[in-house]
Amino acid sequence: MSANQMSSGRLSYSAASGASWVGWTVLVLVIAVAVPLLIPGRLLATVNQMLIAALFALSFNVVWQQMRLLSFGHAAFFGLGAFATIHLMRAVAAEAIFIPAPLLPVAGMLGGLVAGLIIGYFATVRTGTYFAMITLAFSELLHQIAPQWTGLFGGEAGMSSMRMPSLGLAFGSVEEVYALVVLWTLAGGLAIYYLGTTPLGRLAYALGDNEMRLQFLGYRTRHTKTLVFALSAMFSGLAGGLFAVVNENVDYTVFRASYSGLVVIHTFVGGPGIFLGPAIGASALTFFGSVTSDVTRLWPLYQGIIFIVVVMFVPQGVIGFVRDYFAQALWRTHWRQSVLGAVGVLFIAAAMVFAAELLLAISLDPLLAQGLGDGSVELWHRRWPAFGITTWLWPAAAAAIGGALIWFAAKVTDTPARRQNGEGAL
Repeated sequence: MSANQMSSGRLSYSAASGASWVGWTVLVLVIAVAVPLLIPGRLLATVNQMLIAALFALSFNVVWQQMRLLSFGHAAFFGLGAFATIHLMRAVAAEAIFIPAPLLPVAGMLGGLVAGLIIGYFATVRTGTYFAMITLAFSELLHQIAPQWTGLFGGEAGMSSMRMPSLGLAFGSVEEVYALVVLWTLAGGLAIYYLGTTPLGRLAYALGDNEMRLQFLGYRTRHTKTLVFALSAMFSGLAGGLFAVVNENVDYTVFRASYSGLVVIHTFVGGPGIFLGPAIGASALTFFGSVTSDVTRLWPLYQGIIFIVVVMFVPQGVIGFVRDYFAQALWRTHWRQSVLGAVGVLFIAAAMVFAAELLLAISLDPLLAQGLGDGSVELWHRRWPAFGITTWLWPAAAAAIGGALIWFAAKVTDTPARRQNGEGAL
């Protein structure tokens, strides 16, 4: 990421005044109260998962945005926080200890903090690719050990417990659980934001810019990296604790590499240079996965394509692109090109989805595999000739139209006059 992007990321922490943040906080609280009144219970459960993913992405971005360290093993802290919380829930259920239900995620915070200090001590010896591989190695080590360590992780079946009544609430309804999750998510998000404004957060930013300069100034940069890494792990553990409270079950799969990879995708799709970018990206992609997983088994493919497209063409993330688009008032002069480009993207997306779903239907059809039947497959409640020219003409035509629209939008935007004035295409 360029220095300009890094600087813009810092400004996102400090540009807003106190009054504006009070206004934003009030708006968020109003939305949080209105959500359970406007959506059904099943969708509210999805909102809980969206909030947990948002907090997890914000915690990951502490390491990346401030110190430019890419962690591929943050699932370790998420999982350890989840298991620490589920153990505390089991102790409360067995009446061995009394902890109010709203305070259960504190166990996840402590578990993530301790693990972050230990793992961070070793991981921060190196930077760059080596740092990423060390964090990934620790996460995979836990993923391999957890199924065998029955006493601590419950083996392959994992561990379960129930939320016990507390403070006059049963915590049996999704609305009560939502209230707990949204309060902890807001508290964690505000704490992460505040961390970026502290001397420690500013020092971490400087460390990400030029570690050697700080060493010449006498700072113990490794201690700073370890501490910031541990704080990031603490918030990841909080997200894991909320995960345990919501699901009342945790198994070893929380340590798998896909969890670590998913938080990276969420962060970069949303935009790591804006404070709320990772949270919005995580919420949007979690909702996308929840909706599309009920329709198709190829939803991870589509999510991966979204990530590739964003990294290649919108490196500042979707929210960063939207911010720049409106901040530079490009909508006043480029709205026609933007509409053409958006329609072109929709045409190409439709072509890709049609082709992918058709190939999946062909591969899963038992009659086609045996050379039987009429050579057609069912897709979207209609029979399609599997190898007919007209069938494949539809995605080909849609892709051609989409490509032509995008090419035309870029051609119109990048005119010779604009190039002379130093203006580029969108």
